[in-house]
Amino acid sequence: MNTATTLPYANSRRGGRYPRAVRIWLIVGLIMVVGQVVIGGITRLTESGLSITEWEPLSGAVYPTSAADWQEEFEKYQASPQYEKIFADISLEDFKFIYFWEWFHRQWARIMGLVFIVGFLIFWRKGYLDRPLMQRLGIVVLLAALAASFGWIMVASGLIDRPWVNAYKLTIHLSLGLTLFSYLLWTTLKVIQPNLPGFPQGAVDKWRWPINIVLILQLILGGIMSGAKAALPYPTWPDMNGEFVPGVLRDASMWTVENMVYYEATLFQPALIQFLHRMTAYTLLIIVLLYLYTAFTRIKSPLLKSTNLLLITLLITQVILGIATVVSSKGQVPVGLGVAHQFVAIGVVAIVVYLNYLLKPGRVLRPVDKMVEKTL
Repeated sequence: MNTATTLPYANSRRGGRYPRAVRIWLIVGLIMVVGQVVIGGITRLTESGLSITEWEPLSGAVYPTSAADWQEEFEKYQASPQYEKIFADISLEDFKFIYFWEWFHRQWARIMGLVFIVGFLIFWRKGYLDRPLMQRLGIVVLLAALAASFGWIMVASGLIDRPWVNAYKLTIHLSLGLTLFSYLLWTTLKVIQPNLPGFPQGAVDKWRWPINIVLILQLILGGIMSGAKAALPYPTWPDMNGEFVPGVLRDASMWTVENMVYYEATLFQPALIQFLHRMTAYTLLIIVLLYLYTAFTRIKSPLLKSTNLLLITLLITQVILGIATVVSSKGQVPVGLGVAHQFVAIGVVAIVVYLNYLLKPGRVLRPVDKMVEKTL
């Protein structure tokens, strides 16, 4: 007797779909959010985040061109704690390099906002956006505003006393960006691939939340690790400088709030964050493998199979890139590997969001016909 169940999926008639222009607009928005996260990673790894010391929503979009403009921006940077305490020997040419990445990061955000506003006004005027989609787009705007606001809070924190971007604030900024990406992806899926709930998926659905929770924890730890440059003190694998558990973590006196807040003062926080990041990666990989075993033996669906294969491929790639980044972080974190590690992380998030959508799509935005895939 064949005990395998078949994953249903939904399709829709042309009348139930949103216009093609709206679908393209949402996909472009997703691509731009990915670009913003990647550019933000480059900005962080090149230590460019504090090169622009002011937040000017409109006039800040103008890139310096004349020698006088550059000198003015350089003098503003020279008055910052980062210049005084860390980069006092930086040249004007080197400053132009880090200035570009921070300016580009902000400019990309401005372009995203413009693309969204223009598209929204056009499609709203044409009547393409109904109430359910409008509500979701409102949440997208709120998340984008929160991410942008916290981006400036993050930068401003490094312009006062401690001359670097705070690792915890950076993690909140990154988490908001990934939340925005995930929510926009979910909304886009509801628009381009409408689906109906109610199909039998109990055998694999129990794995959704363990995967979600561990992935979220791993992303948070990854953000802190990046912000605190926790790879630098322990650039080895599978051990951490010859130990499975670093000695500093076995010292009870080091477990203080102060060592977590002022993480640059001791090796405690970098050791703890890197150790937890490694353990969470192993845990996530094990949970996904257990889920895949259940999925491949209990459910027959070409779509789910393809999704699962992509999930494990991306996850293994992410683990390899993480190891390569750590062992190459001798003196400084390699920008190329670090950015690749972050980019694939976005891919893992995307495929996990899609997996959640396949298993629990929720209510449709527009009425559609349900078409169930059948296997003899």
